[in-house]
Amino acid sequence: MSVTAASYCVVGFQTGLNWRSLAFEKPPPAIRVCSLCGVVPRTTLVLPCSHALCEPCFAATEGKGRVCPLDGHAYDQDTVGRLQLPPDQ
Repeated sequence: MSVTAASYCVVGFQTGLNWRSLAFEKPPPAIRVCSLCGVVPRTTLVLPCSHALCEPCFAATEGKGRVCPLDGHAYDQDTVGRLQLPPDQ
């Protein structure tokens, strides 16, 4: 049986890795992939509607009235979860 690697762009890790496409043996959990742009960020912000955003995409939503760009659900800052991977992962 052959395993097909999935490629994802990563951001927020070591300088040499930022914005590079890397092949993953197994796809990362959906909660670790930005629902809007598809990058795998070191820090993922999870909205109450369960969509995950990288920091740049989240910052863009903040300027537009704190509404999920995917489903239009409004959110409060205190309802946003923050998941951060250790630098060595």
